[in-house]
Amino acid sequence: MKLAMNMLRQYVDIPVTPEEYSERMIMTGTAVEGVEDISGGMEKVVVGRVLTCEDVEGTHLHQCTVDVGGEEPLHIVCGAPNVKAGVLVPVALDGAKLPGGVKIKKGKLRGMVSEGMLCASTELGIPQELYPSVGDEGLLIFNEEYPVGSDIRPIVGIDDTAVDFEILANRPDCLCAMGIARETAAALGTEFKAPEITVREAGGDIHDEVKVTVEAPDLCPRYAARVIKNVRIKQSPLWLRKYLHGAGLRAINNIVDITNYVMIEYGHPMHAFDLSKVRGREIIVRRAHEGEMLTTLDGNEHALRTEDLVICDKERATGLAGVMGGEESEIIEGTTDVMFECAVFDRTAIRLTGRAHGMRTEASGRFERGVACGTVMDALNRACQLVNELDAGDVVSGCYDFYPNPKAEKVITASVARIQERAGVDIPAEDMVKILTKLHCGVELDGDKLTVTVPKFREDMEGEADVCEECLRIYGYHHIGATNLRGETTQGGVSPMKALKNRISKLLVGLGYLEIMNFSFTGVSEIQKLGLPEDDLRNQPMPIRNPLGEDTAVMRPTLVCDMMRTLAFNQNHSTEAASLYEMAAVFDHHHPTEEGLPTETQTLCLGSYGSNVDFFSVRGALEAILRMCGITCEVEAGADCYYHPGRCARLTRGGVEFARLGEVHPTVREKFDMPKRAVVAELNLQTLITYAKPMGEMKPLPRFPAMQRDLALVMAESVNVGPLMSEMRKAAGKLLESIEMFDVYRGVQIGEGNKSIAFSLTFRAADRTLTAEEVQKAMDKVQKVCAEKYNAVIRG
Repeated sequence: MKLAMNMLRQYVDIPVTPEEYSERMIMTGTAVEGVEDISGGMEKVVVGRVLTCEDVEGTHLHQCTVDVGGEEPLHIVCGAPNVKAGVLVPVALDGAKLPGGVKIKKGKLRGMVSEGMLCASTELGIPQELYPSVGDEGLLIFNEEYPVGSDIRPIVGIDDTAVDFEILANRPDCLCAMGIARETAAALGTEFKAPEITVREAGGDIHDEVKVTVEAPDLCPRYAARVIKNVRIKQSPLWLRKYLHGAGLRAINNIVDITNYVMIEYGHPMHAFDLSKVRGREIIVRRAHEGEMLTTLDGNEHALRTEDLVICDKERATGLAGVMGGEESEIIEGTTDVMFECAVFDRTAIRLTGRAHGMRTEASGRFERGVACGTVMDALNRACQLVNELDAGDVVSGCYDFYPNPKAEKVITASVARIQERAGVDIPAEDMVKILTKLHCGVELDGDKLTVTVPKFREDMEGEADVCEECLRIYGYHHIGATNLRGETTQGGVSPMKALKNRISKLLVGLGYLEIMNFSFTGVSEIQKLGLPEDDLRNQPMPIRNPLGEDTAVMRPTLVCDMMRTLAFNQNHSTEAASLYEMAAVFDHHHPTEEGLPTETQTLCLGSYGSNVDFFSVRGALEAILRMCGITCEVEAGADCYYHPGRCARLTRGGVEFARLGEVHPTVREKFDMPKRAVVAELNLQTLITYAKPMGEMKPLPRFPAMQRDLALVMAESVNVGPLMSEMRKAAGKLLESIEMFDVYRGVQIGEGNKSIAFSLTFRAADRTLTAEEVQKAMDKVQKVCAEKYNAVIRG
């Protein structure tokens, strides 16, 4: 929230520089984000009178002499179309600084000396609503008489400093000049001066002008209104325009500016209704009806919800309560009768309404944080007082004030000793009384008992802890003594799962894989691309209550979707090959934990494509991870439907599945816009850590040599190699140390529909050197079982 310091000085003396002021406010709990010179750093720009103005032949330029209060007039070349002799204009002197860092220097233009610059309002950063001008079309010409050579900043209302305060949600009372002024007085030890409010009424009776009915008191605990007749719409005076400009608001006309000024001053958003546009001269505060529509001041049409609170006339809604008024009730030049509204609306209802309609306004932001019911009439009467002062209309006698359940005065009883203990500072009881009195609390001290009456604008103070906070922040945080750190430090570490992930990452990076990270949420449409069966629970992922959009509406039940999306992105951006991995949790709310939370399963997903990538290379990466954990697995054909049916498998052991992998199904690949073939794998890290052996299998170093035999077998294309290798191990017996597949061949030499697989078998005995006869006997058994069970014969 921005405020001009000159506006604050109406209510409190500030005998320090803006920088010192910011520091003092920060140290008493009111954060300051920055201090800004409203003039934009303008220097040496003064009022000048054009004495002579001669056209330069053949150009649009004019050669002027300008009186700026010096001994001699300045010679300045100007190209503005509205420059002429006798006008008062802003003059940037030699060495002047303009907003944006522009510096003016004496120089020559087409051979003519120019000792400065005559300025337009846009060059000085002065908006037209602050000081009327022709904008980019010519010079800013002063309409009033001012001494030549005088600084233009006070004339156009930019001789001020704006302070940008960061007001937290727990202090809505500080979202206004009065609240900041009260804090300033307490921080600087000066006196707070509240404006004296008096309203000069012009007679009549408000009940003859408008009827007000509140049908939703639960959403509108207080609603007040006053009527202004014979409204005289005109421009607001400069003092009002410059205070609005300092707060970042645009001046519109005197009536609208009054409501905005009171919002800045008291923190109460107000709205002005043109009564000639209020049908039946009746205002009704109610919930919206089903199917009701409203066009707001910004020109947008909204379909209202039945939960929305609206301001209506006798026929239909004319404003979205606490958010924005309707287009129909806008104050225009011909407005003659106006009703001022000042109300308090339920903060939750306003927040939900604003979110539902995608609207966030200055008013809704204040209502969402909370507006005090107790200060409604102060703000309303202040607006009427300004109407009197600006001669903007005649205030009708009487007011409407709906306040069926006035809030009782809040009294907090606290202990001085407990406050001192909680704060860690021995704040004297007398100082507590002085501090709370400065903060406009009623205070009584009786021994250790402190009785505090909370002011009507402080709805955030609830108990003793709040009283303690108020006392400590004003007394000064610097009084808190430094103490040595107590306790024992503990050595950090990583969880078993994190340690496993680190080992896997190191292994995969060594194999050429790169890690990717995706959000934990995805869209239902992405999951549907996998083509899962209807009864698959992954089709019913865990929904997010307030999603950012449809593509981030659910928690991920699988990592495969994001892996395929990432592979597709790389393929479509000319990346020839990629091997990627992601380790993250997948979410299953269908099987909650004992605490009722969704089950989170840590999972590894691999994805790879390229000329050197196939099913076996990815399977090799998985088997390397499993071997690292001391686990050997069997390969079983088949996996999920998003894999190619003839090129997918599961890695299992003893009926426990550890991983599944395969080439992406062509149909699924097309849905993910993936032009190239790719292999994807999934590994359950929870299962892996459960069955992992801490150090792997330990064996003594062999004392006797090994004997190696190669075996090339021809078999049908449909034979799965994994089960075949398992049978070969069983047949070879205990003498077999290892078996590895090292070649696959297909060609006309072995016949169509066949394949040749070459194996390397290593034999070794722990207690002796094997003989050729022993090895041959084992090889004979292997060949026999291969021939009998798989019709696999030695390649000729």
